[in-house]
Amino acid sequence: MSRTSNLTDRASHAVQVGIYAVIAWLRADDVTDDRGSDSSEKAFMVILAIALGGAVTAGAVAFVTGKIALFQ
Repeated sequence: MSRTSNLTDRASHAVQVGIYAVIAWLRADDVTDDRGSDSSEKAFMVILAIALGGAVTAGAVAFVTGKIALFQ
């Protein structure tokens, strides 16, 4: 049972990190530099994509683990 709760805690944490990343991205609505994206913006987008992908994966794993636990 503790393994499932640990996985659930990890999934919850990953989802929270993803939500915070999206909120931080959405708050940057006043663009002061309109030269286009530089390498730091590209790096941020890659990190954001990895974080969101990890959050979705963790949520899916937690969901499937929960459903499997119902049948054991």
